[in-house]
Amino acid sequence: MEVLQTKIKTQQYAFTKDVGRIFGYKDPVKLLKSFRDYADGHPNVFRPYKPYIKNRGMDTLYDIICFAYYFENRDLLESETRSVSFKNELPRLKEVYQS
Repeated sequence: MEVLQTKIKTQQYAFTKDVGRIFGYKDPVKLLKSFRDYADGHPNVFRPYKPYIKNRGMDTLYDIICFAYYFENRDLLESETRSVSFKNELPRLKEVYQS
């Protein structure tokens, strides 16, 4: 007999409507645009994650963990403070949003 171990893999990327549902917004378009602008302007913040995937002919896919970090800390991030870091918050974000 062979014993197999499995790991639960949760959804990593979400569409606009799914992000809105997860975070309680009916229309998160403006918030997602500011997230994309921040991610484009600060490409190393979310390393090694890719914050969003722009698909041709389809909606943009957003990484839930990266967006959650931005959503929870957007005031601090947009003011360019260094008091929070993605690397330090990552274990907590994984626990909260991937379970």
